[in-house]
Amino acid sequence: MKKALVVLVVLTCLAGLAFADTTVGVKGEFTYGFMSNGSYSADGWPNQQFSITATVDKNIMAAANIVGNLPKILGAGGEVGQLGTPSVSNLYIRTDVGGALGLDANSIAPILYAGFGVFDLPGFGVTQYGSEAISAIGVDNGLHAPNNGEFGAAAGSGFGLIALDAKVANLVNIVLAASGTAFTASSQQALIGAYGTVGPVSFEAGWAAENTKSGAIPLGVKFAMPMGDLTLTAMGQYEYAVDSTLYSNWAAGVKVGYTANYTVDFSVISYQRKSDNANEIKATGDIMANFAPNLGVVISPYLNFDSGATDMFDTLEAFAWVTFGATKVRVGYLYMANGKGDLNVGPDYAPTPNGNLGGVWATVDLTF
Repeated sequence: MKKALVVLVVLTCLAGLAFADTTVGVKGEFTYGFMSNGSYSADGWPNQQFSITATVDKNIMAAANIVGNLPKILGAGGEVGQLGTPSVSNLYIRTDVGGALGLDANSIAPILYAGFGVFDLPGFGVTQYGSEAISAIGVDNGLHAPNNGEFGAAAGSGFGLIALDAKVANLVNIVLAASGTAFTASSQQALIGAYGTVGPVSFEAGWAAENTKSGAIPLGVKFAMPMGDLTLTAMGQYEYAVDSTLYSNWAAGVKVGYTANYTVDFSVISYQRKSDNANEIKATGDIMANFAPNLGVVISPYLNFDSGATDMFDTLEAFAWVTFGATKVRVGYLYMANGKGDLNVGPDYAPTPNGNLGGVWATVDLTF
């Protein structure tokens, strides 16, 4: 009931703004699909969200992202058709401080955010899973990439926070962010950092509290260069855990694209194995081919080099896709290993892990 009330208040507030000579925009994405391995079936909604933005004037914008909880039909318990309560993944006001003060945007362009959500450094992912973007950290209550992003760009558990993102000389963005728990005894969330792009090189560096007073230092660099029909992207990232009880991690990846039709990418990531507090290696990549503007295939394996794991070949997600206007249909197959020490990374596009059994799946996606 409380969540429903929150959503009602959000919609009422934004509707009120709409009558105050504001410009209101709505966009969203809904994806539904099902999977079966021949003996067990399940369905799911990989995407079920829409966002509302209300531009009050050229310097002020309010935004809300609402995540649904739509009914699932298949499952071990039979029919489950009850509509769940939606939730708000972010709700914030964005103010162009520089524009309001008449500052020269070529010198400094500060943007102030206040509300509920996440605010992290950008991620330098090169694969479809994107889990190599480990330096994309800051104020959030979730896992690392791909759930992280700049304010409003990622759904997931967040915080009430205030953040300032100031672009200086069109070269570097300086960011400061703190949540309401930044100065508590636990669950501290704060970010001090910088990111930018100079020519083909993008970079990021900072410090994030990460639920500890010591926190972590994220560092990342990406090189992207078109060379005729080829586009080469390479990146390296490191997350140094200042807290001695935590592990530092690194990631490296490369992506090669030929025109806009063929892409091969691969990344290697270190991670902490919980069973014995050891650092191990995992890897993921993709082979993507677009045979036409509305037709293509994606093959995404996930490898586990944990010396104590049963399976090195951990996950495989492969599918073909076709678009009909704003609608995209995917048909594919998901394999997931089920042995000791497996990563259990789950699907990236498939609608459900199907109890880690995988199987043949299909989804229909509508973006508006």
